[in-house]
Amino acid sequence: MKRLILVAALVALTMPAYAARDGWVTVDNLNRRTCPASTCGIVGVLKFREKATILEEKAGWARITKYYDASCVNGLSHYVDSSNKKCVSSNGINNGKFAEWVSAKYLSSTRPPDPAATASANYALVKGSDDFRIYKDAFAIVADQLIASGKCSANDFREMGGWMKSSNHRSKPIYFTYCGGMRSSNKIYLNAATGEIMR
Repeated sequence: MKRLILVAALVALTMPAYAARDGWVTVDNLNRRTCPASTCGIVGVLKFREKATILEEKAGWARITKYYDASCVNGLSHYVDSSNKKCVSSNGINNGKFAEWVSAKYLSSTRPPDPAATASANYALVKGSDDFRIYKDAFAIVADQLIASGKCSANDFREMGGWMKSSNHRSKPIYFTYCGGMRSSNKIYLNAATGEIMR
């Protein structure tokens, strides 16, 4: 028995270590999960063209972080945003720790082209917007409307780079910019799905 354990240990030592490599996200939102399965907890997302370092691959999944504390309280992880929050091994949480996994099929060995790089003059003012690829038309149209009405200037959009995703409306396509200086009273919100402008 001891000999078998020794042989297994020697094999493990001689196996080549996984060579970490970079991958770039090819979809708009890629869920970061607590284990390599679609039933595992979601701790956040990676965005289109964002880079991840692949540390391990398993059955079509890629591990992109080292193992870290899951912040388990009363059997639930405070880091899990949605889906399975249980601090159990079936959810990838062992001894209070987990690593983040993403579906490997949505990672490319080369970075996808930047859709903002070929933006025309109408889109140039908002090409630095979050989720530009998805809502570029809405961003450009509303920016033009705001400039034409005098509520914003072209320089406002140059300084901001466009529209930023609102962290207060994570589940909705709400974005904001500042017109007339970066004060809360100058903040303008946009629902990119409907074109509605809000203060």
